[in-house]
Amino acid sequence: MEGMKTIARILILLDFAAIVFIPSVYMNRLTMIPMFLVMIALVGFYWAAMFWVGKKDVRKVLETTPGLDVFVGKIPADPNADLLRGRLCVIDGRLALMQRTEDKIHHKTPCKEAWSLDIDQITSVGFGKVLPARKGFILYMGDDEVKFTSASIAKDHNILYKALGWNVENKQN
Repeated sequence: MEGMKTIARILILLDFAAIVFIPSVYMNRLTMIPMFLVMIALVGFYWAAMFWVGKKDVRKVLETTPGLDVFVGKIPADPNADLLRGRLCVIDGRLALMQRTEDKIHHKTPCKEAWSLDIDQITSVGFGKVLPARKGFILYMGDDEVKFTSASIAKDHNILYKALGWNVENKQN
């Protein structure tokens, strides 16, 4: 997979260089528009090759169907660090963040557990903006908190409540 990512990087750079450095005298708009579309598609492919963890990948590694299965980004405590992207799952009374591995191309271990937390430790849940431009949810454990970006859970809070096994009385916003 590392070879595919390198090829995608090179193609993105070549496409960008052609768009920027070849004068419009030599290329008309009918050529430029497809080149922009190709660049956008290459960036999407590169993102998927870097971060995407599919439901089948999680089921293969866990050998069971998790209670919650949603793609999220865990916001690190260090503001200079990047998001930890993966699939958040409920497994045996705990939340686990499954992250893509480099071994995905061989299909032996397409993902691994990057973070986990017992559901019993969660005291409350909050919803809203967790980053300036992203909505998500916050898990509170007493004085500690863990933030996640997730548009689907931000829209429908009941997904998370149901996965945590909480009743309506336990809802806290």
